[in-house]
Amino acid sequence: MKKLLFTILLALQLDAAYTQAVKLPSITFPIAQDEHIKVMQRNCQWCHSYGYILNQGKQSREFWHKIVIKMRETYHAPITPRDEKIATDYLFKHYGNGKLK
Repeated sequence: MKKLLFTILLALQLDAAYTQAVKLPSITFPIAQDEHIKVMQRNCQWCHSYGYILNQGKQSREFWHKIVIKMRETYHAPITPRDEKIATDYLFKHYGNGKLK
C-alpha cells in the first residue's frame, strides 16, 4: 500500500507543469584570437566553453600538454597529432606562465 501511494504521489509530481517563463543567463568567455583559433574551436568548443581554459589560470607548457592529451585519451576529443601540438602551443602562448614544467 505504501509503495502504491508513493508511486501515485511521484506520478502527480511528474505531471505538474511549470507555467512561468525561465530565462537562463548567457555567459561568454573571451578567448585569445590568433591564427590557431580554428583549431581550438574544432577540438575544444564541442564539449565545453572556453571558461574551462580560462579557469585553469596561467600554467606551464607541460600542464597544457597533459590537458590536451587528457582531452583526447580520456574524453575522446578528435585531436590529431598536428592539432595536439598547435593546441598546446596556443594554450601555452596565451595562457602559460612562461615555465616549461
